[in-house]
Amino acid sequence: MEKLSLKTKILYGLAGVGDSALFNIMGTFALFFLTTVAGVNPAVAGTITAIGSVWDTVCGAVAGYVSDNAETRFGKRKPFLLAASVPLMVFTSMFFFDLDVGQDAMALYYGVILMLFWTSFSTFFVPYLAWGAELTSNYDERTVLRGYVSFFNAIGTAIGLVFPNILVQIIIDAGYSLETGWQVTGMLCGVISGGTILISAAGIKDKFRSIESYIPEKKTSGKPFRTFVSSLVSMVGNYIQLLKLRTVRYILGASVCYLIGYTIFCSDRMYFFTYNMGLSRSVITLIMMLMTFMNVIFIPIISFVNRWIDKRTTYIAGMLISASGLLAFGIFGITSLAWVCVLSVIYSIGGSVYWQLIPAMIYDVCEVDQLINNRERSGMVISLQSLSEALSGAVAMQLMGMILSFSGFNGELSLQSESALLGTGLSFTVIPSAFMFLSVVCIFIYPVTKKVYQEVLEALENRKAGEEVDMSRFRKLK
Repeated sequence: MEKLSLKTKILYGLAGVGDSALFNIMGTFALFFLTTVAGVNPAVAGTITAIGSVWDTVCGAVAGYVSDNAETRFGKRKPFLLAASVPLMVFTSMFFFDLDVGQDAMALYYGVILMLFWTSFSTFFVPYLAWGAELTSNYDERTVLRGYVSFFNAIGTAIGLVFPNILVQIIIDAGYSLETGWQVTGMLCGVISGGTILISAAGIKDKFRSIESYIPEKKTSGKPFRTFVSSLVSMVGNYIQLLKLRTVRYILGASVCYLIGYTIFCSDRMYFFTYNMGLSRSVITLIMMLMTFMNVIFIPIISFVNRWIDKRTTYIAGMLISASGLLAFGIFGITSLAWVCVLSVIYSIGGSVYWQLIPAMIYDVCEVDQLINNRERSGMVISLQSLSEALSGAVAMQLMGMILSFSGFNGELSLQSESALLGTGLSFTVIPSAFMFLSVVCIFIYPVTKKVYQEVLEALENRKAGEEVDMSRFRKLK
């Protein structure tokens, strides 16, 4: 099975900078920016971000289907990354503009920009993940590849999570406004993210690219509406078939559950650090840097552990440690900066095992689908990761908006009420912990171990050789 060159691993991982930077700046600061800088009503802000996530779900599904069926001289996946890179620069920049208009106009502006942002993000993200599954089918090599991505993800996390607080404070200290600080931050994050995606896409050769044999299809005179309907029906049918697989439902459930807790945690931490703990922007930045540093530290540890136990077991162990720690802090409270740092380290364990292992586990589902349904559609399988992120984001953002609204949070006040502090405290500990435990349950019943995956690959090889495959052995995967 194919071993990847160092160049391919580095170039593929590089796009992880843009992936993580964009996901973090939107996941951590979008709601905070809307409520405390732009002045949008918390409930409305929660709805705006939730609608954006729902739209991301739709776009992710379409991107998976279209990229699976794409035939261009540049391959299946590369064109989508190239096409999305510049729009991501533009729409990330535009979202962090502060508008001095009424609530209705702000809701419309930020809602539209967020939908355009998620359209561009899905156009990049789904083909990008699918590309990883196609680069190698080696079970361990996929984990190694995700290790490279996780390393660059950590750099992206620094850009999208740590960098904003630092840059905003520098701009304020230079005599400019808070609004200007966020505008500049959004622009720089967008340009850096889009640039890394562009470089990554340009540097990797798509395995489906064949310039010599590429012949553009002749345009047919079929009715466009009928063609559209036919494609839509085909896409929906394919996704229904995928979701019938028990393996798909379990991995999707694990991803959605973790990401709901993750999004709530990320969206809430600026509120918790600022209002519950009373921390300065510089101290918050140091905590964010600690989280980023710990994510890098855990990458080789996770890879080493996976030499001895498979991805499934590693995930369960890491997530249980993280979920138990958050629950304990939620019960006993966080009384000092030192305990905040301890919680951050414990939380990073769960985050590291998720981002390094779940995408690699979803890669493995591609071969399961190929064996059970006799279809090659890695883009659609991988789009389930985008679907889980979008679905969980919609649920989590709506929940955060409701929690802030019902608890009485007021972005214009420097001191919040006891009920508001209780809401932000629970959203930082107990609520994310509960969703992490649910994710563990889903992975516990997820049936694809390293041994099972090897059996799937052997069965696929036997099928290619014309041999009969005993499908009763794989009943538990269906």
